[in-house]
Amino acid sequence: MELSEREKKKLYEAAKAEMIKQAHGISIADKMIKISGERIKLELDGRILDAVYYPALADDGTKLCEENGLAPLIVGFHGGGFLFGGCSLNDAMWIAVSKALHSHIVSVGYRKSPDHDWHDTLKDCTDVVNYLAKNAGKFHADADQISVMGQSAGANLAARVVIKFNMDKKGISPGDGFDNITLDDLPQADIKNCIMLYPLVDGAMDPDSKGEGSLSGPACYVFNELHCSDGNEKNPLVSPVYATLEMLEGLPNTILVTCENDNLRHEALKYAKMLQEAGVSISHMQADGMPHAYFESGFKTPTDFEKQFLGENADELVSSGALHEWSVKTLDFIKENLTK
Repeated sequence: MELSEREKKKLYEAAKAEMIKQAHGISIADKMIKISGERIKLELDGRILDAVYYPALADDGTKLCEENGLAPLIVGFHGGGFLFGGCSLNDAMWIAVSKALHSHIVSVGYRKSPDHDWHDTLKDCTDVVNYLAKNAGKFHADADQISVMGQSAGANLAARVVIKFNMDKKGISPGDGFDNITLDDLPQADIKNCIMLYPLVDGAMDPDSKGEGSLSGPACYVFNELHCSDGNEKNPLVSPVYATLEMLEGLPNTILVTCENDNLRHEALKYAKMLQEAGVSISHMQADGMPHAYFESGFKTPTDFEKQFLGENADELVSSGALHEWSVKTLDFIKENLTK
């Protein structure tokens, strides 16, 4: 029997309450979990953000830069629907990225739902990129070789950061009816690459209309509502798929990875086509048979909580080694298509 609207709302509110409770627990774990990276504090205007720094590594795990020499820098934004996740929870993944790409990594602990909405989240990410560009020397990083990278919601943020910088340089606004964000008076980073893995780029579209995939159910509704429900759902600074051609022209080299078993793949491919039409250099790879969030789990044993986002075949994908195999393929693809 089909549920009434009242019953659906009741189930949704219960799911939201449980997700917020889980997010609180994950936030505590993020601050306590043992990691190989270095926990640092980023002092921005009026706030201090947690972050984790991973030095650039050679293939054998040795550091590439000590007191002398510079390496590229990747600013990493974690996934989790703007609600879950944290800068310390993808330790093995970032170590693998550092080795494969021979780059420093700064994994950013941006402000999240339910206490903060899209304004705070985006401002954290744009301000951090500018801060790191200005202070690249402190991290033995080359300020002219900065990339942004993220998975899922983090990929959304990577896309929004480069769009925001591009809009600022051109002096254009999101359009009538949408809020804008004014950046502090800092020199803007010249971002070389925008690396997006299975991005959420349409926060306005009904999640149930996005098709079949491992990321389904009430979770996406909760993510969308808590992150943006103030009329800015189609603001390009929230949902990049609504950007104009002018906003996209001149964006940096883009590397896009989608998953076959992911209901976000359709909007990502639509965004890829928009970038192509805008003349942006873009490389795309599909991870065949992979679910949403496979990359975060491909370098470790995922927890039961993480497995629920990998779909029904999570255990099989882990035990067969398929998650790890595709994660390595993904790193190879990114390395082949980076602009230096």
